[in-house]
Amino acid sequence: MFDFFIVGLETSTTFFNLMAITLGVLIGLIFGTIPGLSGVTAVGLLVPFTYSMSPITGLLMMVGVYCAATYGGSISAILFNMPGDVMGAATSIDGYPMTLKGEAQRGLAMAIFASFCGGIIGTILLSFVAPQFVKIALTFGSPEYFALAVLGLAIVGSIGAKSQIKALLGVVFGLWLSTIGLDTVSGIARFTLGNPMILAGVSFIPAIIGFFAFSEIFSRLYDRNINKGFDPEAVKKTKIFNFPDISDIKNNTTNILRSALIGNFVGMLPGAGATIAAFLGYGTAVRFSKRPQDYGTGIVEGVAAPESANNGAVGGAMVPLLTLGIPGSATSAVMLSVMILHGLRPGPLLFERMPELTYSIFVGMFIANIIMLVMAMFFVRILIRLLMVKFEVLSLFIFVFCVFGAFSIYNRFVDVWVMFVGGILGFFAKKYDFSIAAIILGLVLGKIAENGLINGISVTRGNVGAFFIRPITLIILLISLFFIISPYVFDFLKKRKESTVEG
Repeated sequence: MFDFFIVGLETSTTFFNLMAITLGVLIGLIFGTIPGLSGVTAVGLLVPFTYSMSPITGLLMMVGVYCAATYGGSISAILFNMPGDVMGAATSIDGYPMTLKGEAQRGLAMAIFASFCGGIIGTILLSFVAPQFVKIALTFGSPEYFALAVLGLAIVGSIGAKSQIKALLGVVFGLWLSTIGLDTVSGIARFTLGNPMILAGVSFIPAIIGFFAFSEIFSRLYDRNINKGFDPEAVKKTKIFNFPDISDIKNNTTNILRSALIGNFVGMLPGAGATIAAFLGYGTAVRFSKRPQDYGTGIVEGVAAPESANNGAVGGAMVPLLTLGIPGSATSAVMLSVMILHGLRPGPLLFERMPELTYSIFVGMFIANIIMLVMAMFFVRILIRLLMVKFEVLSLFIFVFCVFGAFSIYNRFVDVWVMFVGGILGFFAKKYDFSIAAIILGLVLGKIAENGLINGISVTRGNVGAFFIRPITLIILLISLFFIISPYVFDFLKKRKESTVEG
């Protein structure tokens, strides 16, 4: 294996391949930052250019895009509450409040550091222990995916809200939004009000842009404090090289490592992706925190967890792609098509016949994360200076990006309307302290849960009890139950201890 790594290192560090990775990282940062222009969009646009490249060079450029775009979404999420992609939504929960407190640099510094660590850890696991993890992932069927969605809802159901009841209502509302459109079994239209434009359901990106970004414009106008968080002096003092404080790194070491491992495992499950990984990482950080009540108010731990998790998922998503030919995410699905176009068949034989390709990808991911770290740390100073622009002016650009981001996904005006409605609903959710994150997770995980439940019932011929005799499904559901009841148990024990001390 060591010899293969040497071959991969020699191949990936040629001049053209290094330039391809660097260009990919730059494109990924740009596309990841702008809402609507995700890594999937960037990789898709680059497909025609790979025809004139060798397979290794083309794939290394896409690896650079994939790694950087996954991080790039956090930049707009932290600065403007505009997640560049679905996976950036978790970062905005604490990232944007940090900006409002004048700690944008601190949040962005931790985001890039956690992303780098998550990416490196994910790559290490991809390189050495991937085949063992794949054996577990292969056992996942519809019941397991249903249980995984339940786990996601159980962990993140209490984030971003001051009340458990309001968090639960947010999740339920998000689940209802996920049912809009055609029923997956009967084909009957649900909650469409006779409008054929929404038969495909509520699109994730327009909804996220509306709930997070567009609602912020309404909130600022309503508060009549449109420039809150604007601190020109703090911006002018921004360091040229943006690196997190050593104390922040020490306090988040366990958080980053745990989230990266969660992200890597979730990323290996086809269809789960970095979005679930980010929210699972965030939710787990809340559960294990000694001060869970501070999450959502703008703390650096709330940025470190989702960023480490979603970048750890990048390495995880490459595992089923390279070893089984099954893409673990939308971006890796595009990479699969590129490999097929070049006459390559991902799978176990690829490791035997073209080890220089597979191990070049491993090494290329290391290099891409290092380039991303250096490039982003210098790039952040330029981005933070955007905060010197008055929000009256900036809101116009945010409005344009909201409309552009919503429309550019499928080129449908109905998505712009989804964004508008999401903005209005998001404004009222913020005003009455409902969790926007819980709503979005209900929307994202609702489809996965519904499909897993329906397909699982179909496979077991209507026997719901079969879900509880599958070992992995049962374990995941029991973990979900623990996360649901643990807050109430801990509160009860805490009150009992306090009453004992008083007595």
